[in-house]
Amino acid sequence: MEKKHTCRFGLTDCLLILFLLLITTSCNKDDVIEDLTGKAPVITLDSEDGIYTVKIGRELTIYPDVEYADDAIYTWIAGGKIIGRSPRLTVSYDEPQELYVIFRVETLGGTAQEEIKIEVLEKTPPVISLALPSQGLKVLSNTEYIFTPDIQHAGEPGFKIEWIRDAKVVSEERTYTFSEANLGVYPITIKASNEDGETTKEFEVEVVETRPYKVSFPTPSYFQSITDRNTIVDRTIYLTPILEYIDNPTFTWSVNGNVIPDATQRTYKFTPTQVGEYTVTVAVTANPGTSSQQSRALTRNVTRGETELMASVIVHCYEKEDAHIRNGGTIIYSNKVYEFLPAPGQYVNELGTAGFSPDINTEQKASEYAYKRLNGRQYVSLGGWGGYVIVGFDHSIRNSGGNYDFAIQGNAFNSSNGGSNEPGIVYVMQDTNGNGLPDDEWYELRGSQTGKEGTIQDYWCTYYRPAGPKMDVTWVDSEGKTGKIAYLGQFHSQDYYYPLWVHTDSYTLYGTRLPANNTVDPVTGYWANNAFPWGYADNIGSDCLGGDAVTGSGQMNGFKISNAMYPDGTPITLSHIDFIKVQTGVNAQSGAIGENSCEVFSFQDLNK
Repeated sequence: MEKKHTCRFGLTDCLLILFLLLITTSCNKDDVIEDLTGKAPVITLDSEDGIYTVKIGRELTIYPDVEYADDAIYTWIAGGKIIGRSPRLTVSYDEPQELYVIFRVETLGGTAQEEIKIEVLEKTPPVISLALPSQGLKVLSNTEYIFTPDIQHAGEPGFKIEWIRDAKVVSEERTYTFSEANLGVYPITIKASNEDGETTKEFEVEVVETRPYKVSFPTPSYFQSITDRNTIVDRTIYLTPILEYIDNPTFTWSVNGNVIPDATQRTYKFTPTQVGEYTVTVAVTANPGTSSQQSRALTRNVTRGETELMASVIVHCYEKEDAHIRNGGTIIYSNKVYEFLPAPGQYVNELGTAGFSPDINTEQKASEYAYKRLNGRQYVSLGGWGGYVIVGFDHSIRNSGGNYDFAIQGNAFNSSNGGSNEPGIVYVMQDTNGNGLPDDEWYELRGSQTGKEGTIQDYWCTYYRPAGPKMDVTWVDSEGKTGKIAYLGQFHSQDYYYPLWVHTDSYTLYGTRLPANNTVDPVTGYWANNAFPWGYADNIGSDCLGGDAVTGSGQMNGFKISNAMYPDGTPITLSHIDFIKVQTGVNAQSGAIGENSCEVFSFQDLNK
């Protein structure tokens, strides 16, 4: 008889056992049974580095992925306060800031948390920069001119641009070609926008028949207005006019109304033989040339002739070189800054170690700033090419006859990688007219690069004010080249590198330019500012005298008055000097370390 087996559990008990088996095991995958009970939550952020950015006034939503989050409690904590209780966080802010937020998830299986960083940024609408001549934009009729503005934040989402003329959109490209046959003034508006906002720039283009010719004589420095020149009997003075928009010029010179037959070059070397006052006049004839835009024939019935402009300068001639020499002073250091005008640079306007304050917005305050710095043996940065400082002493510095007469302290150094040398060209001046001001003749001191290839004695560079904060400063020079002083916000965060006490939208500096002497290692990318052999401030040359004559600190270069020369390089003998000017001599940018900018700490008389 077959034996029957009977279940010792009832139906209800069997179902209960089956249910327990189901809830304590997972699905069988690859014959592995995984136990899901007691799992702590796992957070995966929707930002790889845990950093989230948002602009002011906009919403930011953070929605991390959380595993094993059954019956979880979510907490968002910032600054010790709970700011959210849900799986996602939505925030917005009305001012720039950085803050850290803890995201915490708690379940019966455990707790997990992640720290995130929220960077709240300023909105960045477009900023339009269009460098225009200070005298206004004047163009020739029937001639194409291509406008290419610099636009900051053009890479932001939603960027677009419109050029508007006569209430009509004439272009939606980054550049606009202007050409007009009719004379007159034409307003143009540039409208640029992105997701952060809209910016407009309005300017006028004046269409003229001929270029706005201009002839003038330079002043001794940027902030001076007088053009009078001062010399002594039998000492040559070099007169070179500044020309604007002059095509194919020819020159005629006269003294007190008498034409000098053989004076036909741009520079006239005038040597007065008697004490007195002379009026020297240059007549500049602009020849229209033969191109289609500047043809002599305006119509078949009208022919344009030559354009002649004139400019005069007063030359004062004194009898003796030593008539106004100053003796008796005892201070070996310079005791006055007469003018401080740097080119744009990373230390200009800097509120930190450079010691600027926001109210240094006049020429006088800038000079007072430079004097205070030099008096404390702290550096004064001259910015990019052409930036300068002019100092004086409580006495005249005599020419020793071949020894070093004065020294200028800098911060140059050499290293195995080339070091850092930012050469400054040195000029000297006598107080010929005896008025105690540096308004006489500047004489450059000869250096190792004088007369060599790459050195330009008659150079100028115009710098243009940026349209907005934290922008590069653009420039154009006498060689027809353009460039920029790069904004290095990672090192120097002031809004503008353009001097706050220059109130025009551009300014032009004149002087000698040395060839760039910087190199970059192709392997390491390290930039080196190399030294010239001798003759320059802030430069480790053979004329380096070690440290400060009194304190022994820093790095000094010695300079000889006997190295003074005329603009054409011929030597001049000066018994003494009263003023010294140092001017950044190189127009160069060394990658991430920025522009070459001469720094000076002190000026010392070595004959005391």
